[in-house]
Amino acid sequence: MSTVSVRHLDKIYRGNTHILKDLNLDIGSGEFLVLLGPSGCGKSTLLNCIAGLMDVEGGRIEIAGRDVTNADPSERGIAMVFQSYALYPTKTVYGNMAFCLRMKKKSPAEIERKVNDTADLLQIRELLHRKPGTLSGGQRQRAAIGRALVRDADICLFDEPLSNLDAKLRTEMRIELKKLHKKLRSTFVYVTHDQVEAMTLATRVAVMEGGTFSQISTPEDLYDRPANTFVARFIGSPPMNFVHGEVMLEGGVHVQTPDGVSFAVGAYPFTTPPRRGQEVIVGIRPEHFHLPIPGEVTYPTTLTLVEPLGATVMCYCTLGHTDIVASLSPSDITGARSDAPLPLGIDLSKVSLFDRTSGLRL
Repeated sequence: MSTVSVRHLDKIYRGNTHILKDLNLDIGSGEFLVLLGPSGCGKSTLLNCIAGLMDVEGGRIEIAGRDVTNADPSERGIAMVFQSYALYPTKTVYGNMAFCLRMKKKSPAEIERKVNDTADLLQIRELLHRKPGTLSGGQRQRAAIGRALVRDADICLFDEPLSNLDAKLRTEMRIELKKLHKKLRSTFVYVTHDQVEAMTLATRVAVMEGGTFSQISTPEDLYDRPANTFVARFIGSPPMNFVHGEVMLEGGVHVQTPDGVSFAVGAYPFTTPPRRGQEVIVGIRPEHFHLPIPGEVTYPTTLTLVEPLGATVMCYCTLGHTDIVASLSPSDITGARSDAPLPLGIDLSKVSLFDRTSGLRL
């Protein structure tokens, strides 16, 4: 069993800076959980507390059902990959990977078998004789992961391991990490501020803001049903469009903006009945705009800027007095000109509604 449980965890810096606030989290065996959030939200601090690299001021941490809140890192049965790789520069890749095994007094034969097996898994067998300074960023990252994996730990912690790589290498390493998790079936806990990494790697994502969890769910649920405006804005690139308005109940439920744009939301699955005059935010993903079909309600937008991205085109428009981004195909905007009208349809079955005051999903 390789589960992690966090209960009512508190972390305070310098006596009065509350970094983690009464956190509760359960990570299942074999799960790939990503801690996602902006810089300073507490995600790396939480990972370091799980690893035992930081003491906590309150709460409890359990690994595999055992209370490890006050245990040393070496007693927690975890492996960790750091953002900076943290490889010994004077040792070869083999020496780096073998170091922890030698410290545990493993036999030379067992060390060689484990290092070679792990190197084969990561496809770095030919790098074992080289030192970190002669390796590329991707090779150093594989070596750092290999050093962690030889420990045979059931739980692997990753602290922004791809942040020092270029865009192409990041994409390649994301694929490799996903394959690795599938092979090992270990529990991975992964910290990143990159929502693309989170969405592509995770079985579940814990979105953090200000030392607390804003939402913990699958990538699909976070994207389709964000719990609040913070998650809606943070997940997705470009982010969700926000249009402010108020609820009208005459002739069916709809939301009307101050400049007269109306959204029919009678089919929306409200968690509580909408109130007349309630101030709300309509959230629309860029891909939920489209060219209108005959008979469909049309929204009069004005095109201001076009950003070609190959298979798609990002169209920056104004809807009334609100700036929005629509993701269309290149054929949709053939002949379109800046500062000219671009009528669009909206898939209203995909929109999200939030209370304007609290920011919570309705």
